[in-house]
Amino acid sequence: MNTNISAKGGTQFLFVPALLILVVFFFIPLVLIVIFSFMTSGQAGAVEMPMTLANYNHFLTDSYYLKDLLWRTVRLSALATFFAVIIGYIGAFVITRASEKLQPWLIFLNMCPLWVNLVIRTLSLMVILGRDGPINHLLIALGVTERPIQLLYNETAVLIGMVQVSIPFVVLSLYGVLKSIPRDLEHAAMSVGANPISVFIRVILPLSVPGIFAGSILALGINMESFVVPILLGGGRVRFMSVAAYEMATVSNNLPFAATIGMILLIVTLLMLGVYQWLVHSVSRMPTALRSA
Repeated sequence: MNTNISAKGGTQFLFVPALLILVVFFFIPLVLIVIFSFMTSGQAGAVEMPMTLANYNHFLTDSYYLKDLLWRTVRLSALATFFAVIIGYIGAFVITRASEKLQPWLIFLNMCPLWVNLVIRTLSLMVILGRDGPINHLLIALGVTERPIQLLYNETAVLIGMVQVSIPFVVLSLYGVLKSIPRDLEHAAMSVGANPISVFIRVILPLSVPGIFAGSILALGINMESFVVPILLGGGRVRFMSVAAYEMATVSNNLPFAATIGMILLIVTLLMLGVYQWLVHSVSRMPTALRSA
């Protein structure tokens, strides 16, 4: 009896190391960033008192930061998440419909990009999208264009890069959910006259909403915090909030305003995730007849 009690008591403290790591390397730095965002930048970049709202006021009243920088980050991140979920859903669906022997190999191929450094992956994409890359050669060979077109250093290139970065995470999130859906439900629906499209819309898609939600959260979080892709594929022309915060802290030596940009980015990301979660739960609770209307 005493042994069981002591064993149960010991397991209650197994979370302590993970909690300490989380507090030291996440919560404390986050609290410091919050504090810095309300302070001022002194000479030589020193963080000084007094506490002020001037940094937030400067960001929210400057059209460049609010309408250009923030809006571009939100718009491209949402678009990249949308395309990543669609492509990732198709990929996960194809994997679940493959043979049992082939599925592990397809999952392995999906995970291969995650084992390659993001900088190398982005540089490889720059080669593909370059003026002498295979895409331009193909377009010229097909007669679509007579000369190479500019595919790099614009929003389209950044969007493509963000999509390819987040697709593997979406596939992994959806694969387990789609795999857990019993095939008997599809056979039962077809036995009463439903065609494959109706089976997908009325059976598979509603049951895969948790996977879509999880994959969307991962993709949106990754895209909103994207740093390498805008720098390399944007070429300095497509600026993101993360890039602006980095340059403000290192180039302009203004740590308080960099902290302000980071906090606004975090707040906007959490708000977008919250609204998206509310929409997903609202749609999932709607009656079947209303969803199919």
